[in-house]
Order: sequence, then structure tokens, then C-alpha cells
Amino acid sequence: MARRVNGNLPEEVTSFVGRRAELATAKRLLPTTRVLTLLGPGGMGKTRLSRQIGHLVSRAFPDGVWLVELADVLDPGLVTLSVAEALDLRDESTAPLPRLTEFLADKRLLLILDNCEHLIEACATLVGRIIATTPDVRVLATSREVLGIPGEQVMPVPPLTVSDTPGEEGDALQLFVERASAANPGFEATAANRAVLAEICRRLEGMPLALELAALRLRMFTPEQILDRLDDTMGLLSAGPRTAPQRQQTIEGAIRWSYNLCTAAEQTLWEQLSVFAGGFDIDAAEAVCELAPGALIEALTGLVDKSVVMLRFDGDVARYSMLEPIRQFAADRLAERGTAQQVRARHREHYRQLAMRGQTAYWTGEDVDWFRELSREHANLRAALRSGLEDDPLRTMATVTVLRPFWEHNRFLSEGYRWLTDSLSRNPERTAERAKALSSAASLAALLGDQESAARLVAECMELAATLDDDDILAEVALDRSLLAFASDRERSLELGRSAIALAAEHGQRAIEMDSHAFSFMAAMVLEAPGRTELAERFLELTDHSGSHLLGGLALWTVGIDHWRRGELEAAAEFHGRAIEQLALFERCIWLSSAFEGLAWTVSAGGDHERAARLLGAAESLQRSTIRLAHTITVAVGEKERLKVREALGEDAFRTAFGAGASLPLSEAIDYALGHTAAPEPEPVAAPPALKRAARTTTATLSETNMLTRRQKDVARLVAAGHSNKRIAADLVISVRTAETHVEHILTKLGLTSRTQLAAWAHEHDL
Repeated sequence: MARRVNGNLPEEVTSFVGRRAELATAKRLLPTTRVLTLLGPGGMGKTRLSRQIGHLVSRAFPDGVWLVELADVLDPGLVTLSVAEALDLRDESTAPLPRLTEFLADKRLLLILDNCEHLIEACATLVGRIIATTPDVRVLATSREVLGIPGEQVMPVPPLTVSDTPGEEGDALQLFVERASAANPGFEATAANRAVLAEICRRLEGMPLALELAALRLRMFTPEQILDRLDDTMGLLSAGPRTAPQRQQTIEGAIRWSYNLCTAAEQTLWEQLSVFAGGFDIDAAEAVCELAPGALIEALTGLVDKSVVMLRFDGDVARYSMLEPIRQFAADRLAERGTAQQVRARHREHYRQLAMRGQTAYWTGEDVDWFRELSREHANLRAALRSGLEDDPLRTMATVTVLRPFWEHNRFLSEGYRWLTDSLSRNPERTAERAKALSSAASLAALLGDQESAARLVAECMELAATLDDDDILAEVALDRSLLAFASDRERSLELGRSAIALAAEHGQRAIEMDSHAFSFMAAMVLEAPGRTELAERFLELTDHSGSHLLGGLALWTVGIDHWRRGELEAAAEFHGRAIEQLALFERCIWLSSAFEGLAWTVSAGGDHERAARLLGAAESLQRSTIRLAHTITVAVGEKERLKVREALGEDAFRTAFGAGASLPLSEAIDYALGHTAAPEPEPVAAPPALKRAARTTTATLSETNMLTRRQKDVARLVAAGHSNKRIAADLVISVRTAETHVEHILTKLGLTSRTQLAAWAHEHDL
């Protein structure tokens, strides 16, 4: 029985209260509409409601319920990439929209787009495209504004119910009492205070955020004191803009009421903290926010105590964040104060300094901390780059350029390429900074397989470097040309890679020298060219001297591959194990699957074919490198090695061991690869059933089916038998993602749009 995919929908940490009517309405509407928009002002509980709906209807979506949080995405151009990232799609194209729609073509899933209002046009365009190109994907959006696309069903989200009947408890009062009890364990709803509590709910009109903020105030006030202070808050509402919706005024009033309870220092800090996206730590707060000496810690403590700012821990790092409506309220106050641009400049400079650390951190022992901090601060980096393109484009272009290793090694190639091309468009002046950005953009374009753009960018970079007489960029340009040449002339690619090594060594550019060794070794491996051992050993020597973990792990892999090639299996296994240890330090490292495969080839050569099959399964379950050179090697060498293992074990035993490895969580797979744990007992995987073949009915069958490769025909037969992608993956001993890709390519080749059509085609053509 196939396991249902749950998607990425998180469990809520607090209980969900009320909304029975809204949940019932949503459950009724979703089967009848492709796009359901939960509409309402900020603080109305749209996000919580959308997640609860997702949990409620999850059984109806075998491919999962997937949440895409857009609050921290400020660039409309990143909406599609954010959806792809939430769906765990590999970052492998400069045109992510076709890739996304191809992936979704045969899926039956629910996509929740949360907080669309500030990206309304981009969201509307994307949703319209998804609905037009997929038959079974449904979208649940939350927004303060309708998407405005054909077929959209709008569902207004009202306040929680407030009962006017004495003794009857509405949803608003239930939420208020529950949150008050959580905020203050000494609080108790009694017959004596219930009328006051009900009046607070009525005065706040049942708005969830206002109720939660009021409940938190019960830490310091009695219910009567809170009710008394609501008079002043309501006075503020009457002074709001008359054209704004009444409920929007009210929610602003609720937040302003909390704001007015803060000290002047807390208010100032609250406003300045609004420039952060995705949270911040204490060092960032101290660098960006300006308060009197010693006042910041006290003010931040006050904001946490008042639950304006929330504290959480990322490992052992304390981080702070604000709910989006609270952050937006503060951002408006900061703009009114007239200091927003100065605070944004300090925010931008703080994260520019983080990025610029990469000039040395990337190729030294500081790389683990640098990559980890960049991943943690990704939303803030995006915010800093976005404001920088407007206010400080030249320095921002330099920042984006230095971040090239982050974009490349962490599977953000498309995003990095976009930032670079945007920066180049803002900085047409012929400067050394532009030359470096052209080189980095060319590198990412080549790695993404966009040969035309890469060639254009390299040509402009070379011409500009010659005009500026800039010798420092020659090594980087040689490496770019090596990457570009690999697609058409691998011998020339290797020659240029060796030239890049020499130039980088001459100019003392250690990062380029190491990168060039890595790519040159890969090209030499594909060509079976002489000098591979020298390249690998010099690469390892460089990384040992620098202390690099990421490049060091890659160097260990190259040396391990070289030992395996020469039949020195004990040494090869040692180097591959060390490579896995180092590359596992990085959360999204693209090279980890390559290290698993290298170890699998090594143990296979030593005769342990069952362990090799498990390691191949674990490698297949990891996201593969999106760098074409690495992929070329693993395909050229890996398919042959996999066939050896399969033949040695036999089909059933291979499938069983491979599946056991593929099912291991990453941490367990690493422990198994390093020999820290024994292999788990595998569950037998059934062999694929025999498929009945229909009688041949047309003479055109042979030529039409020849459009498909042998493997694609196998996949088409299994689709016709009604198998899921997961079952196909198990039957053919490939990853689920590879099975999905095969189905997508088959549909594209045949001009079909669904698995049902493919099944009919397969039967018609005697597959």
C-alpha cells in the first residue's frame, strides 16, 4: 500500500479554536473549485485557518499538502522559486516556471500560498499558470486582496463569534480564556469575571490577533483594567483613515494598544526591528538598532515579555521574530518617524559584512559557520539585497558576487543568477565590480546549462577586463570558459581548467585555484586523461593547508575516486568516508550524494555488493548535484557500476538492498556509511507484475513507440498498470524523483497531459 505524502505542513504548537462553520465551508468548496482564497485583513487568523483546513482535507490529496510562506518574500520574481523550494524541487533551471508546471502536471496536491497581498500580481500570474497547466492541483491562498483570476472562489474570513446571550460561550471568549490561561497560569475564568471577559471580546469584535494580544496583557493587568484601557484604544480607531475597512482599523488599533503599553525605548526598538525578515539574533539587533547605551537589552526583554517579539532557538542560537501584522505595523511607524532609510542602510551593511566574510570563509576552516549563518539569514539577505538594489546598487552587486559559493553549493543557482543579472542591469558602468559580477553570472549560467547566456556573459567580461587591464580576473574567466567549453569540447575544457589553476596560483587566488582543481579533475575523469592523480592530490594538499571543510570534502572525494580507479580500495574507502564526514557538516551540500556513490563503487569493487546496493540507494534518495560536470561523471561511471552490483546480487536481492538504503533518513544513512551502525533489516520489495499486452492493432505502433527510450517504455508500461511513481521507483530500482522525471518527459514527448491519457496510449500501442 502506497504511503500518503504529507507535504510540508507543520503541526501547530497551540490549539485551534472555533471556526467550525469556516472549516465546513472550505471542505465543501475545495472539491468544486481550483482556487480558494481566504480573504480578510491582517490578524484575522487566515494563516491558522489555512493550515487547519490543510490538515482536515489532507487525505484527499495523495501527493500532499504543501505550505508556501510568502511573508518574507519581497521580490515578486522569487515567488515561483519559493514555491519550487517548498516542494523540494532541485534548483536546475534559469526558467523555473516551466520546470514547476512540468513537475505539477500529474500531481494531486493542495498548495497553500500564505500572505499573498504584497505579491498579488506575481501570485495571480503563477496560480493562473498552474491552474491552466495542471488538472489536479488545487490552490488555497490567504490574502488581504483577491487574486482576481478566473474561477477563483473567495471565502471571507470573519471575526470569531461573540455571543450576546448570557451564559453562552462564543468562539472569541473560548480563545481569549484559553490564551489567557496559557499566558498567566494564575488566571481563571469565573462567574464573577465572565461578563467582563465577554465585554472585552465584544469590544475587540472577535478578532483573533486582538484577543491574543489582550490575553497576554493579563500577565500584568486585571480584566477590568484591560477593559478600561480599551476606551483609549477605541479613540485611536476613530482617527484612522476613513477609506480603510473598519476591521483593518480595528486590528491596527489592537496592535497600537499593545504599542502604547510599551516604554519609549521599547517602541523605538520595535519599529527598528521591523526591517528584519525571517527573524534575527542579538548581534544583528545590536548592529542595526540604535538605542541609548545599555538600553537595547532591556527594551528587547520588555518586548519579549509583552509577546511582541517571540523567542525561539535554532540549535543553541537564540533568535527573535515578530508576527507579520505586528512587524508591518512597526514598519509603518518607522516610516512615519522618517528614519526607515537609515535603519535599512544599517541592516543592509550588517548582512553585507556577513556576505563579505565569504572572501576568506569559503575556502578556509570558517566555511561551516559561514554557510550555516547564511542559510539561517537567507530571508534577511534577500531583504538586504532588495533594498540595496534600490539604494546602493554598486555595493550590492559586489555583495551578490561574493555570495557565488552560497548560490552554487547550496542549490540556489537560479536565485543567485537572478540577483546577479538584476545587479548587472542596475550597474551598466564599466567597472571592475561589473567584470567580477559578469564572471560570477557566467559561472552560474554555465552550471545551469544555459550555454547561450554563459557565452554572452563571458565574452562581455573578457572584453571589459581587457579594457580595464584587469589581470586579477583572468583566472576566474579561464574557469568560466572551462565550464562553458565542457558541453562541446571537453579536451579544451580541461586545457582551460589547467590554465585557470596556473593563473590562480600566480595571483594567489586560493578559492579559484581550488575550484579549478575540482573542475579539472572531473573533466580529466570523464576524458580518462593523464594527470588525474596529480590534480586530486594537489587539490587535497591545498584544502588541508587552508582547513576548508566543503572544498576539503570535495578534495577527499576526488582522491577517493582516484584510488578507486587505481584499485587501491582500502585507501579509497578511507577517503570517501572522510569526505562524507566533512560534507555532512553542510545542510544542503550538493556533493554528499556523490560521496555516497564513490563509497558504493569502492565497496562493490571489494566484493561487498549488498552494502554497495544500500549505499547506492542512500545516494539516490539524496538530492543530486545540479552541477552538470558532477552529474556527467556519476551517470557515465555510476550506471556501469550499478549494473555490476545488480548482476552480482540478482534482481530481487539488489532491489531489496537498494530500497533499504533509499529508505534511511539522512542521519542514519551517514552513520551506516561511516560504519557506526549496522544495516537495518530490509523489507522485501515485490517484483513487478507481468503485464498483459493487447493485440497489435496498427502498423504505426513501432515508429510511434520509438519516440521513447527503452527505460521510458518500461515506465509507460507500469503507468498503464496503474502503478504510482513510488511503486515504479521500487520496481525499476530508481529514485521516486527519477520516476517522476521519466513520466514528465514521456508526457511531453507524446503531447499528453495526464497519466490516464498515457495509460490509454500505452494500451493502444501494445506496450
